[in-house]
Amino acid sequence: MKKYLDKKLFFILLGYVAAYKTVTVSRAAILKLIGEEGFIDISWYEIIFEQIIGTAITIPPIVIIILIVTKIMIDRNYKWPYIIGFHFIFSWVYGFLVSFSGELYFIFTEGETFQLFSTNGILDIIYTSSRDFLGYVGFVSIIYSYYYIARSTKMELQRAQLSEQLMNIRMEALKSQLNPHFLFNTLNSISALIQEDQKKAQDMIANLGDLLREILILKDENLIPLHQEIKVLEKYINIMMVRFSDHLDFDIKIEENCINTLVPCMLIQPIIENSLKHGYSYGTTNLKVKLHVYKKNNKLIIQIENDGKSLDNNTVNIGTGIQNIKERLATLYYHNFEFIFNNIKDKKGVYTIIKIPIQEESNAPKTKIQSNQVSIS
Repeated sequence: MKKYLDKKLFFILLGYVAAYKTVTVSRAAILKLIGEEGFIDISWYEIIFEQIIGTAITIPPIVIIILIVTKIMIDRNYKWPYIIGFHFIFSWVYGFLVSFSGELYFIFTEGETFQLFSTNGILDIIYTSSRDFLGYVGFVSIIYSYYYIARSTKMELQRAQLSEQLMNIRMEALKSQLNPHFLFNTLNSISALIQEDQKKAQDMIANLGDLLREILILKDENLIPLHQEIKVLEKYINIMMVRFSDHLDFDIKIEENCINTLVPCMLIQPIIENSLKHGYSYGTTNLKVKLHVYKKNNKLIIQIENDGKSLDNNTVNIGTGIQNIKERLATLYYHNFEFIFNNIKDKKGVYTIIKIPIQEESNAPKTKIQSNQVSIS
């Protein structure tokens, strides 16, 4: 029940009750002081302390019930007609409980002979409970306002975090591609190809330019269709295939029903890059990288593995790019995702598995991904 009972909100509601009772007691005290009929004979103890004691005993348990019930309805996303109907009925129940408990209090403390279960007694409770209707409306209004403001604040914070994380991942990707090691090796490969194969050299220059341009002009959208993500990835893969020639092999399979599924921007390329960067070693000169994207159990599953160098001592040590991806997944999907990064069991290599909720691009065309160097089924 703790997840349904917000302590801060509970004390806010008690503050609301305290403010209401302060006004009520102040009004009664003023009327007594000016000699208003019906208030002169009432003692100060009845005006002040009995009101405070009665409220302190009866209201907190009822407030807890209202809090829990309302939070359950909010979490379960009940339709508005059901919510309004329930609160209307429960508001009268609330009024009845307040009046009923108040009458019980006076019976036990004052020794009154009030006929609680007589017709007149029940009618009196119903009559007095109608006055508490607005009090209940105030409770519910405060509860819904509190959770609405909390949700709006959380969404604004989430948008700010996503914006910052997206910028970080874009800058990390751009910095990686502008890294002197990557850039010089790519330019050296282009230089070597100019005399051997001018067409391939021209293609490599175009791929390098397209890759940098795609990263720079990526929209500020956190989720993009998978075919757009693969478009950027292909530019990078084409460059790497030329650089490493026969020492690098890619096996990419993307199921056709995944093409228009939305994925976080720049999700796959940093992981592929990480596979190449850490996969090659003194004992590994030939590297094979596999990418498989498919749907299963209402999840989009992205599997990436390489047969290169394993993680040292089975220790997962990820770079800034991969860490940014994990943080962005957590912000986008909260706990509704999986990110697994580890050694392949009983053989050399590392694998990454990402599972995220399926979200389709609205009004998406049927898109085919084509590449001369990447086989997609």
